[in-house]
Amino acid sequence: MPIAFRLPVCLALAALCFGQPEATRQTKAIRASERIRIDGVLNEKVWTEHPGIGPLVQQDPHPGGEPSEATETRIAYNGDAIFIAVFCRDSRAKQVRGTQMQRDGSLVFDDYIQILLDTRRDRRNAYYFATNPAGVMVDGTISENNTPNLNWDGIWHVRTRMDADGWTAEMEIPLKTIAFAGGVTTWGFNIGRRIARAREESRWTSSNLDSEFFLVARAGELNGLENLSHGIGLDVRPYVLGGFSRDISRPDRNQFARDAGADIFYRLTPNLVSVTSFNTDFAETEVDTRQINLTRFPLLFPEHRQFFLEDAGIFEFAASPGTRDFTPYFSRSIGLVGGEEVPIDFGQKVTGKIGRFDVGLMDVKTRNSPVAPARNFLVARTKANFWSQSYLGALLTNGEPTGETGNTQFGVDLKIATANLFNKGKNFRSLFYGSQTATPGRKGDDRFWGGEVVYPNDLLYVWYRWRFIGQNYYPALGFMRRTGVRESATGFNFRPRPNFWNMRQTSFRFYYTGYFNSAFRQVESRKFYTTPFEVEFKSGERFIYHFTPTFERLFQPFNIHKGVSIPTGAYWFHRHEISFETADNRPLAFKAKTETGSFYSGRSHEASPQLVWRKDDHLTTSFELQQYWVNLAEGAFRTRLALFRINYSFNPSLTLANFIQYDTDSRNLGLQSRVRWMIRPGNELFLVVNHAWQYNNLDRFEAVVSNVRAKLNYTFRF
Repeated sequence: MPIAFRLPVCLALAALCFGQPEATRQTKAIRASERIRIDGVLNEKVWTEHPGIGPLVQQDPHPGGEPSEATETRIAYNGDAIFIAVFCRDSRAKQVRGTQMQRDGSLVFDDYIQILLDTRRDRRNAYYFATNPAGVMVDGTISENNTPNLNWDGIWHVRTRMDADGWTAEMEIPLKTIAFAGGVTTWGFNIGRRIARAREESRWTSSNLDSEFFLVARAGELNGLENLSHGIGLDVRPYVLGGFSRDISRPDRNQFARDAGADIFYRLTPNLVSVTSFNTDFAETEVDTRQINLTRFPLLFPEHRQFFLEDAGIFEFAASPGTRDFTPYFSRSIGLVGGEEVPIDFGQKVTGKIGRFDVGLMDVKTRNSPVAPARNFLVARTKANFWSQSYLGALLTNGEPTGETGNTQFGVDLKIATANLFNKGKNFRSLFYGSQTATPGRKGDDRFWGGEVVYPNDLLYVWYRWRFIGQNYYPALGFMRRTGVRESATGFNFRPRPNFWNMRQTSFRFYYTGYFNSAFRQVESRKFYTTPFEVEFKSGERFIYHFTPTFERLFQPFNIHKGVSIPTGAYWFHRHEISFETADNRPLAFKAKTETGSFYSGRSHEASPQLVWRKDDHLTTSFELQQYWVNLAEGAFRTRLALFRINYSFNPSLTLANFIQYDTDSRNLGLQSRVRWMIRPGNELFLVVNHAWQYNNLDRFEAVVSNVRAKLNYTFRF
């Protein structure tokens, strides 16, 4: 382990020595002397006299080129807020597309602008804001130059307006909404614009193909921000709740719900925030999307609960984008046992920065319930930052959700990264980590360590990863798909952009993942994931073919389905997958995937079509079907999962979302209807109905679970 750890570190350090800082684009915010009304009409004096930040530069498909349409951006501020005004000129204004009004809706289908604010100027963390011509509010936080976490909902305002010359967006971001370093007059800043019909993206800075917009390290500078203040820095957010629950299998739980609680946000310093939650409730949380699992390992469901999502990036440990199957800390393990909620009495969290250190401390106390006894959970995280994207960190967790035992974990991780490898503007990152758990009754072989080296760029994406997971490694507040294995994985993706046959980009991939079982001293799994052909056309259509040879050795029988058990032994199977999808900017979009080939002792086939209709900026609906036909020597079965969504937005502040799902394994039909009315940012009313029907022995559906909740959140800001 020490040698394997030192060598990549030395190579990473040597590589970083070749990277020098790039020239940084700069602009200045103007202090406003008059009131700015957020209405999408740029008639205030500060806007008419503002010189603007300068033109954007095309990033895709022609990096460094002039955009097909001009974008004018102006930035102002006063003692209370930052104001951003953007005029998106468009010679074909009638073709401007804005289909999303639901907060944090996906903007990949629309024209949009996106804003990045690195308020601490640490070149690694930032706030993210975006909107489209329909005036949708999309916001999130960026941590360690990774994809924005859109589950953060800040208090801010935006209004848009369309005319014959294009569309305008006007934003107000209150200073009380964001954390910023006291005395710092320069923030990191970037703005990007997408023109949907041309599938064109332009940015103020970081306009090469190797740069994602959320790469904070390549943001420009916004100067002139003087005498900024958070005020007292206190937000009190009480809630009241009412509703009814009914479960025919548990009549003792049928009850009317009347409850109240509060979250208190207080800025201990300009960079350090305390969040205190009393009688925490998650009634407004979206329902989990069901998944079909034909593997012998557990599935990971995402976190939806707001308390845990606030500043979640600070607590990430050994986090690698796109791989969540081995996660030493995962917040969903707190307050949920076996998918059932355990009530939370109290939660306390302190997050932010102290000098060069990122810090996070969280304590959560659950109460006694039929699911699990009362427990206390502690999570502590710190990172010492150096250079622009690197850190040395530590993690401590304590607590065990089921109450059956105790558990403590301690870990360290090191990240070394650059956005300017060899002074060529290329990205490079390396990550090394190790942790150990202490659990009564589990002695020895209780460590998890490994690392990865990644060269993530547009033309060539290359990576190598290695991990060791001990048999007795048990992170009770984490998620591990398997233990007692050594993993070795590598891969590359070569993505040229040929200039013929109307192709925008092609991809040729090869990924390999292997697991060696430490107890049986044999190879447990091998998977070769190859993509001989993938092409994306300039029109937006995409065609992909994958070929996946897979080896699995079962050391004990695998119950893959009710009544079907695969015996121990070694199995090779070869899978073929073909998928096609239309352009995502079309009103009616279609995706289809089919997979077939050998599977354990027989064969299996899969068909997964998806249809999305975006009628306008009010109505969006989609239907997705996953159908599996599995024929094995031990038995045959069919399984199906159907998902249907229909969302209607009356305006950006009032949305009705409906989600229906049914699977043939549980024979359960589930519905969630969710009304979200943003009375004003920070003050929201939720009405949520969850209902389930079970297909019974009389060949009909009967209602089994009903849950109705109305919840009002109100924010008092000081």
